[in-house]
Amino acid sequence: MRALWLLLSLVVITAPPALASDQAPTIKSVTSLYPWYQWQTVGQATLTWGLWDIYNSELKTPTGKYSGLDTDLALIIRYLRDIDKDDLLQATNEQWQHLGYSKQQITSWLATLSAIWPNVKKGDRLIFVQRNGIGQFYQGTQPLGKPLSKSLTRSFIAIWLSPKTDYPELRKQLINQ
Repeated sequence: MRALWLLLSLVVITAPPALASDQAPTIKSVTSLYPWYQWQTVGQATLTWGLWDIYNSELKTPTGKYSGLDTDLALIIRYLRDIDKDDLLQATNEQWQHLGYSKQQITSWLATLSAIWPNVKKGDRLIFVQRNGIGQFYQGTQPLGKPLSKSLTRSFIAIWLSPKTDYPELRKQLINQ
């Protein structure tokens, strides 16, 4: 009897989800099995401009290792001062120009971001999560807008993580080099 109980327990524990319920089985990637906030920290950095600290940033990946711009990742930015949305957009524009993106691309991307970005207050967190090449912004746990195109996703994360970034020391800290 004990052997039968152990065998039944093993079957129940190892049964695929389709056997445990009437729902169709779903296939999930490793990174979709758990939320970004459970990912491991790769690195952290603070952006300072002159005498002022602007924000603290943290880069997370499922493994805690950074392996390139196409890695599933989360960039968490906690603002240390109030910043108007227009100032965020202007700074983003300047960074994309520095990285060599075309005016046409930048104009399109800024229009998208303008529709979803808020003004930020001291203590606010904006989170950018990239999974399978698609990015999504969050403020706290709330999504901001819809998922972004692959080109906008890649160009946004390049501001911090491209080898051509305007802030190479910040990049080194974020990717733990």
